[in-house]
Order: sequence, then C-alpha cells, then structure tokens
Amino acid sequence: MSSSIILIGVGGAGCQISRGVNRAYGYGLRFLSVDTDALTGNAGGDFALLGGDRLSGRGAGGDLVIGKMAAEDSISQLDEHLKGVRMAVVVTGLGGGTGSGASLIILKHLEELGITTVIFATTPFSFEGDERLRNARSMQSILEENANASFFLPLDKLIQGETNMDRALARAVDTVASGVTLFWRLLEKPGYIKFDAERLRRILNNAGRGRFVTVTSAGENRVEKIIDEIKNSPLLSISTGQLRNVVIGIMAGEDLKLSEIGRLSEALREDFGALPSYELATVNDEDTFSGRLSVVTMLFESQKETIENGKSTTKSSRRSRASNKGKELLGWGTDFGRFVNSEPTIHDGDNLDIPTFIRQNISLEI
Repeated sequence: MSSSIILIGVGGAGCQISRGVNRAYGYGLRFLSVDTDALTGNAGGDFALLGGDRLSGRGAGGDLVIGKMAAEDSISQLDEHLKGVRMAVVVTGLGGGTGSGASLIILKHLEELGITTVIFATTPFSFEGDERLRNARSMQSILEENANASFFLPLDKLIQGETNMDRALARAVDTVASGVTLFWRLLEKPGYIKFDAERLRRILNNAGRGRFVTVTSAGENRVEKIIDEIKNSPLLSISTGQLRNVVIGIMAGEDLKLSEIGRLSEALREDFGALPSYELATVNDEDTFSGRLSVVTMLFESQKETIENGKSTTKSSRRSRASNKGKELLGWGTDFGRFVNSEPTIHDGDNLDIPTFIRQNISLEI
C-alpha cells in the first residue's frame, strides 16, 4: 500500500463505488469513507461522519446546501486520516446532497493542505429526473476549478448498454475502478516503463478535465482489438477542449511484448495527434493479468485561458487566488424559481445559469 495516496469516497454513491474500487484492487488501498449518513460507517473501514451535531447522522436529504454546511462543520475530522498523504483520489456521485454539497469543501481543504487532488464524479442516469441532472451539471465546473484533475462520468455511458440493473451497476463500478486503481498499480506494481510518485503528481497537478477508457483483451491480435475499442469508446466521445496530455497505462502479465507496446503507442499517437504530450507506463502483474492485456487511456484537455490584469492565466492559477465569498453568499442553492423546469445553458463545459463570479471564483469585496 502506498501511504502517500488515499482514496476518499464522498456521499452514499461515492462510498459505494469506492468500496467496489477497493475490492477490485484487493483491499490494499488507503481508503476513507465520508458521509452525512451514519449507516455508511457500518460497512467497515475508516469513516468520517459529517454534520454530526447538525444532522445527527441522518443524511443530507438530497439537499446540496445542507451537505455543504455539514462538510464545513466537520472538515477537521478528515485531518487524522490524511497524515503523510500527498495525493488524494476523491470518488463521488453528483446530483444528491452530500456528494454534490460536500465534495467542494473537501477538495478545498485538501488543497489547503498541499495535497494533489483527482476527482472521479458520476452524473445521474437520465431516468433519475431533471432536478438531479441539473444539480450535477451545476457542480461540474465548480469542482473542476478546485481539483487538479477531474473526471465526470455519465452513468448512462458507464453501463455500456446493460439492461439488468445489478449488472449495469457492477459494470459502472468496474469501469471507475479501472481508472482509479491505475494510479496505485503504476506505483506499486511497476513494469518495464515506470512512474514514480512525484512524476505522477507532476502530471496530475494541472491536468484539468479528463476522459478515460479501459479495454481488456486476450489471445491473438489483442493489441489490435484494444486499439479498435479505444477509438470507438463512447467514454472518449465527450470532448470540451483540445487535448493537452495523454496518459497510457499498460497492464499485463509476463507475456507482454515490446512490439505490443510499440504498436499500441504508435496507433494512439496517430489517432490523438502529435500536439498532446504522451506519458506511457507499464504494470507487470502476473497474478491479475496473466494471459490478458489491459490498457487504461486517459485524455486531459487544455484548460481555458482568460486575461487577468493583462496576463493570460489558466483556471487553475485563478483558483489558487480566488475567494469563495460568492459561493458562501448564494450557498449555490437549488431553487431555480420559475425556471425550475428549464434546461441549463451549457456552453464550452460551463453552466451559464450560474453567475460568472461564482463560476470563475472572482472575489467580491463586500
């Protein structure tokens, strides 16, 4: 287990997915569950209850403002679990109360501690209703501003056509697990081409919004099958900007061939172009991947630039200087009044229904 990386599940959905990630890896992760519902702690492992005095462990009731306040009340409870941590992988489900409300407060606290943050956030199934979808969409840009790297994963795309609910949720968890556990595998079970912890942190520090896909194949022509699936993956079709970085993790047993690495790398460079920077590493794990080849491909997009005091700056540089007075004043509430049944106005990944000073973290001196 790497003591410098922690997996943090936030809210009911985030904790459920994180437990699945932990099982997929083999119960070897440093793992913390964080929720407003005391029953979540019954699943075992390290647990931090948010909003104890305010909510008495009853949950946030789907209200993201209550989830936010609960996190503000109890954020110091996380500190005892963060000793020695240099990178945190946060997993949450957007659309409800705790996941949507508490995740931002947790990300900001981790940043204040100098911890690199990566967030994997699922967005609701389309059948869950407009209100949950609106809540999820309204939070994406704000969370992206406050994480070093972010992945927003629509559950409709994660299930990849499954119609049985149990199998669909299992597939969704498996997909998220493949992306999340890649970081641990690269550091704990390195292969011929290695990542060290500081190199991984450097890549992720200003990675921005990402997309990823994992593909596994065996037998003859397994590389060609993987290349074809990557190119046609619905998870890579959600683009909001120009590619900046491509991270490729290749996991295999002892039968991994140098020629397979070369063919895979060449094909992906042809598909994604010469402009992005490429980082490739291998994991050799005979116990898990004997006879199989599994490839996780992560794409990170360029962060939008703005002009600030005559200088070009990225969102991440603005974030470190921004105040949260605007968010605290409005509480980023969910009451849209007579516009409650209106679709949000999304442009270039931003929800324009959220005031500009909130979306861009601009401080208002009041």
